[in-house]
Parts: sequence; C-alpha cells; structure tokens
Amino acid sequence: MSSIFHSRRCLSLVFSVFLVFLVVQAGTSRAQQGGIGVDNDGPSFIDISLTETDDFTYVNVEVKDLNGWNDIFSINVTIMDNQDRPISRVSYMQYSSLGSTSVATILWNQTAGDYLDTTRSTWIPLPVAPWNPDNAVVEIGLRVSFAFHKFSGYSINILAMDRGQLTCEYNGPFSAEYTPAPVFSDVVIPISLSSFIGIGGAGFMVYRRHSNNKLAKAVEASHSTSGEK
Repeated sequence: MSSIFHSRRCLSLVFSVFLVFLVVQAGTSRAQQGGIGVDNDGPSFIDISLTETDDFTYVNVEVKDLNGWNDIFSINVTIMDNQDRPISRVSYMQYSSLGSTSVATILWNQTAGDYLDTTRSTWIPLPVAPWNPDNAVVEIGLRVSFAFHKFSGYSINILAMDRGQLTCEYNGPFSAEYTPAPVFSDVVIPISLSSFIGIGGAGFMVYRRHSNNKLAKAVEASHSTSGEK
C-alpha cells in the first residue's frame, strides 16, 4: 500500500514540475514574439510637464507602450479657453493612417490655432526598464515636446493612442506652475507576474498533494496498527 502512495506522490510532483515548465515556456514564447509581446496593452503616461521660456511654452509628454514606442500612433494636444472652446489643437503622428505598415513617419498636424512651431518641437524614444522576465531596458517610451508660441489658455487635454486604438487621456490646467499628479492606468498583467502566479499555483498543488500523502500514510499506519492488535 505504501508503495502505491509513494508512486502517486512522485506522479504529482512530476505533473506539478511539468506544469511550471509549461507556464514559464509560454511566457518566454510570448516575450519573443513582436517586441515585448503584451496583448491588448495600451499606452500610459510616464510624465507630463509644461515649461516656459521668454517666447515659448513647451508641453512635454512622455508615454510608454509595452509593445514598443513605435506602437504609439498619435499624441493629440488641445488647449481650451475658460468656456471649453479650443484655442489650439495639434497632433503628433507616427503613421499616416492606422492601416499603414511602413516605418514610422513623423507628422505634425495643426487643426485649430496657429501657435505650434514644428521646427522647435521634438520627439525621442525613451529607454525604459519594464517589468518583464529579464527586466530588460528597451525603448518602450516616447517623449514628445510641443513648442508653442506663447498665448493664454485655460485648460489642456492630452490624448495618446496606439495602433490598436487603445488610449490614455489627461485633463488639467494650462499652466507651467501646475504639476500633474501621477497618472495610473489599467495594464495587462506582465509575463513575469503571470509566470509567478502559475508557479505559485503549481507550488500550492505540490504542497497540497504532499499534505494529503502524509495524511494517507498516517491513516495507513493506524490501520496497520489496529490490524496487528
């Protein structure tokens, strides 16, 4: 009888180890596909700031996307008066259309107002250390600085969108004296966390099987002792 319980325990351990291997292997496979490979991950803000010089107001927007900085389709900035009427509406676009598959092409558009100076406006990919299996530093961030000739505005809306049409949005006062609070957005559970959850679940299964086997052995020993009496 004890050999049967021992065999079952071994099978449980083998099964649990195999389950852990499958979870880790799945995470590694996803990480090797298409950049970071996080499905349905939308953009999120890293930082937003407004700075002023004598002649210009700079709106600095830092966005990240776990699928890479070039998965970001556009960043749109609208500045309004105290009655929510647009004074300036501009956008930074990396593709000419959502269906475009060509290498990112930078496009500056202005659909309201005439304050944006595209020669002073800049963009640059940002290296960020995401929470992934290797904690690798990769260019999943993007910093865009919109340079506006000075004018008066009341509020600002910033909307970033990726190629999957997922968005993040910010609303606040149009003032260099104001520091936006940290912005948090819902994100897909990272691969490393998924693997950790899977490993934790497998570990719990091993512990439960081990406890059950100990109980079974105790019952078996009790029956053997009773039989001897």
